[in-house]
Amino acid sequence: MSIRTILAPLLFAATLSAAQAQETIKIGGLLETSGPIASLGQPGLDGAMLAVEQINAKGGIGGRKLELINLNTEGDNTKTVTAAKRLLEQNDVVALVGPMNSGSSYAVIDTVQRASTAIISNGGSRGIVLPPQDKKWIFLAPLTDVLVQSVMMNDMKRRGVKNVALLNADSPFGTSGREQLEKNAASFGLTIVAQQAYGNDDKDMTPQLTKIRSANPDAVIVWATGPGQAIAVKNYRQLGISAPLYLSHAANDFNFLRLAGGSADDILIPSSKIYVIDSLKDSDPQKQALSSFVRDYQAKYGKPPATFAGNAYDAVNMIAEAIKKAGPDRAKIRDAIEGLKDHVGVTAVYSYAPDDHFGAKADSVVLLTVKDGKFALAQ
Repeated sequence: MSIRTILAPLLFAATLSAAQAQETIKIGGLLETSGPIASLGQPGLDGAMLAVEQINAKGGIGGRKLELINLNTEGDNTKTVTAAKRLLEQNDVVALVGPMNSGSSYAVIDTVQRASTAIISNGGSRGIVLPPQDKKWIFLAPLTDVLVQSVMMNDMKRRGVKNVALLNADSPFGTSGREQLEKNAASFGLTIVAQQAYGNDDKDMTPQLTKIRSANPDAVIVWATGPGQAIAVKNYRQLGISAPLYLSHAANDFNFLRLAGGSADDILIPSSKIYVIDSLKDSDPQKQALSSFVRDYQAKYGKPPATFAGNAYDAVNMIAEAIKKAGPDRAKIRDAIEGLKDHVGVTAVYSYAPDDHFGAKADSVVLLTVKDGKFALAQ
């Protein structure tokens, strides 16, 4: 037997091994970089890409680079489902980083379940991972409505608030928030004395807020996403309503501050800690991770990160950690995500379990206010 005959299989095996090492591990993104949710989706994509860049700079996963393939869904439910199918069937991704839009997250559940592939959604609605539908493959990265509402309503209780009024967007996020408030308010000693809704295309909420004013509540809650929040806050000030005003965690966004202007001062927002790092104790488990994330994001993009950037950054890092533990196998990745414990992210410290696909722990939430156009810890 010739030397060439002996060496040929070895050379082929070495070449194949090198080729396999060069193959990327692909994860899919459904982040909205245009359309009505772009102010959430674009920061989300920026955060996700930063996570991928940092992972690859450290050698990737098992010597293989991580690749994020994002398809812009424009916040459209039908386009989200189509994009998910393409990523799962044509791009062979091993996991998905989900939409910022809660409605799109609901829309894609069946597709993900049938594909037996894990998705970490960035929608803020608790119902995305709750029964009655089987949602074994669905996880959340953001702070959920119930989690942040508990912080909000504890603050109301501390202030002696008894009667509250609610204005919510007529959207899956807004409706879910309303349902959870209606379900849990009484346990905090609160009575909802008025509830109004507005459409995503509404440019004036004065009629709804006028009805709320007539109910004379001790506090008012606006539960929504996007530009509508800023319109509602401006109308609230124009009507001279003096009761404390609480917004959902979707308002902890620089774009909201820009749109609301001076009307945003003194509002109250349950939030992640990303905007108040300097006010955190050195013993806070998230302080170092937050400081590094903000520094690196600012260096890469030339601007500070919005909280939504942290959501997708955390999602990518948790998927990467699961791949490191389990390999690039879809089913094993799902199990590894579910088994994550005390993962320190920039949005929250996460611990998942078979009966808990929310992950974020309660002490990851703080209550913010706005002073002179900047976020600050509420006193």
